[in-house]
Amino acid sequence: MLITFEGIDGAGKTTQAKRLYEHLIGSRRKAVLYREPGGVPVSEKLREILVLSDLTVQAELFLFEAARAELVHRKIKPDLQAGFIVILDRFTDSTLAYQGYGRGIDLKLIKELNDFATGGLRPDVTFLLDIDPRSAIERLAKRSRFEDPDFLEKVRRGYLRIAEEDPERVMVIPSHPPTEEVFAEVRRFLKEKFDF
Repeated sequence: MLITFEGIDGAGKTTQAKRLYEHLIGSRRKAVLYREPGGVPVSEKLREILVLSDLTVQAELFLFEAARAELVHRKIKPDLQAGFIVILDRFTDSTLAYQGYGRGIDLKLIKELNDFATGGLRPDVTFLLDIDPRSAIERLAKRSRFEDPDFLEKVRRGYLRIAEEDPERVMVIPSHPPTEEVFAEVRRFLKEKFDF
């Protein structure tokens, strides 16, 4: 099973992905947790380039897809075949939301590149943690990170469009309640839909 966490920067994805991983391990389930970009050495190096460089939108897109291809084919697919529950902090929806809706790259092209990079792999469930960009920016400021609120609003609207188009896979959870309440929603959904 592949479970992904999505949302704009500052929504709490990393926190919730880690909580789910710890919960599953504590319940004696086979689980792994990865982040995008990252998870394997090449992808971590590409992450450094993405974070530290001022890239064109085209170069940014191709680096994200390259990092994704390495992670999927070297770790995620083998882990899924071995019976692990794979938890991902970001995946293909991030590229659609950020590079597509946020930066204006053609969505059809991104979908084709996502499919090529992943070999058609799709999440079984995606938790979209939804937060107002201004609240997210307040959270990010505490970590000395700064984002453009107008850009984050475009990305947020993109994520909500993705959820609207695929309601069977994407569960939208408001991310402004306390962390415990958000995690309770994640657990409730997984219990109801997948009995764990």
